[in-house]
Amino acid sequence: MKKFVLFAVAAVLVINVAQATDEDKKKGKGKNGIQTLLTKLDLTPEQQKKIDEFNKAHQEKYDQARKLKGDARKAKLREITVARNTLLKALLAGEQQAKLKELKAAKKDKKKSNDK
Repeated sequence: MKKFVLFAVAAVLVINVAQATDEDKKKGKGKNGIQTLLTKLDLTPEQQKKIDEFNKAHQEKYDQARKLKGDARKAKLREITVARNTLLKALLAGEQQAKLKELKAAKKDKKKSNDK
């Protein structure tokens, strides 16, 4: 009987640890998105305001796109990304654009090395 109780307690602990690990992975998802990269660019308050306005204006489109599946989802998200990149190109100074390009390349390299 004692062995059974000990086994049950151990099983509960293992399940809790597994769930905590899954939740930690979910929280980290999207962690290195464009918004995180933009925080590293020393944006002026005016630039940040315009980016925030863009995000608010496109939030509903993001939400709708995430509900789609397959190619339709990719196309809609790509459309929003192109619009955001156009805004960033017009908004960011030369140094900021170069730094963003470096950050994106580093992110891409890191993702490739993690996929291996």
